[in-house]
Amino acid sequence: MSRRGRHRPSIVPWHEYLRQVFDHEGFPTFPDLNLLAEGDSWFTISGIPSYNLLFELRFRKQTRIVNCGSPGDTIVSMASIARSQQLREALSPGIQRWDAILLSGGGNDLINAAGKIVLPKSDRPTHPGNPADYCDAAELGALLDDVQDGYRRIAAMRDVPGGPSRGVPILAHTYDYATPRDAPAIFIFGSLGPWLHRAFNDRDIPPADRVKLADYLTDRLAERILELTVGSKKIPEFHVLDTRGTLTPAMLGHRGDSHDWQNEIHPNGGGYEKLAKRIEPVLEGLLGL
Repeated sequence: MSRRGRHRPSIVPWHEYLRQVFDHEGFPTFPDLNLLAEGDSWFTISGIPSYNLLFELRFRKQTRIVNCGSPGDTIVSMASIARSQQLREALSPGIQRWDAILLSGGGNDLINAAGKIVLPKSDRPTHPGNPADYCDAAELGALLDDVQDGYRRIAAMRDVPGGPSRGVPILAHTYDYATPRDAPAIFIFGSLGPWLHRAFNDRDIPPADRVKLADYLTDRLAERILELTVGSKKIPEFHVLDTRGTLTPAMLGHRGDSHDWQNEIHPNGGGYEKLAKRIEPVLEGLLGL
């Protein structure tokens, strides 16, 4: 196995990048690689202590990551990402050509819609035989269609006529198996969540079936994101790393940091490092390093 890069990326918010480049404020930097990132809280801040996936990436060259996400994007949806004014500006004429685009999206759509996807007890079989029996197939299908549409809209934004970043590689990821548990994300202003745990409680999901149901939903989301890389649904220069199975699942019933998870839906620092080590060689391959 090749050795890991030693350079930590310089992670710059979009507004700070604009000040440096166009207003000439601050000390200018000239990195070897310029990456653009947009996404949910896996790319921003997932609680206290502050961890995210971008923090844990390491490179063989000096790298700047311009992050269009913001700390308030804890539960941002794919639709919001695809409508991002900052992302649109970052891909518009007059801005530099990025070496690659990193995306994180779809997971929040799933957890936010869990209460609609999971059927009430009165509408499901008396003795569900598999996780799909707990779900409204039409509701789940519609949500996953929306996630795919969000990724397509972002790719179209990249490939706008005259855009400087037409055809640059996009790298997205699937998620990993979150344990439904009463472990909210803690912030200075309070807490957010839990999400799956609350939805499963509201829908009277038997405790013995909760992990299998959460895993089923994660798998369905992953399958639909991966669909965008093959066959008739393929998006040009759109790549997805399947990150399922990277992390050690949190213990069911544990209310705090557990194994590789900081809270119900966000990894901790060690978890993000594991994910980063999976992403780095794929990204290097796309960049021809």
